[in-house]
Amino acid sequence: MIPFTFPATMEEFMAYQEQLINRPLSEVEREITAEWLPIINEAVPEDIQVVDELIAQFPGHHQFLTAAKVWMEVAATMICPGFAPVSGYG
Repeated sequence: MIPFTFPATMEEFMAYQEQLINRPLSEVEREITAEWLPIINEAVPEDIQVVDELIAQFPGHHQFLTAAKVWMEVAATMICPGFAPVSGYG
């Protein structure tokens, strides 16, 4: 279980990310997180479908986009009653 709810603050989300990877986020990772967290915080099922399309279009970014999708699913389960993520995460 994650130690916060969505919408998450930048500070708590980044701190949890650093805990998960066991190191501080790099400056680039912090910048990317700052751009994506508002999207994650407001995720609805339709947005998750868009990320699936991005994964198909940009296979070189599959790992990052898949992680973003999972976080969006987690957020959507908290924001959208009855939402059940397809990937099984959340």
